[in-house]
Amino acid sequence: MRLLPLLLAASLAACHVDGPVPVTHHPDLVYVGPGVQVIADYDEPIFYADGFYWWFVDGYWYRSTFYTGGWTFVASPPLVVVRIDAPIRYRHYRPAGYIVHHRPVPVRQVKRPVVRDHRAEATRVRDHRR
Repeated sequence: MRLLPLLLAASLAACHVDGPVPVTHHPDLVYVGPGVQVIADYDEPIFYADGFYWWFVDGYWYRSTFYTGGWTFVASPPLVVVRIDAPIRYRHYRPAGYIVHHRPVPVRQVKRPVVRDHRAEATRVRDHRR
């Protein structure tokens, strides 16, 4: 009888709905500046700093423990991330002498953060009432 709850818990843990794409390794990270790395030669400029992946999307910073999804908006990211000059320029970034070791999951499988401006929705509602 004790085995049944363990089996049930294990099967539920194996069910994964709408989360990051599972990865078996970390992608190649290359130096950007003190305390910051970026995924090498990747379609999106996703950085790694302070134990999290960081993604600058539509003017906002998001973080996740996986580079493949689970992104959360961060109102005030750490200074080391904020100081990245022109994050978009790190798309497909390869420093001199870079050799591929671990290719990342293709970007088409990465879940993008959803950016919503709720202020715009509130304005539409107010305008509709006039």
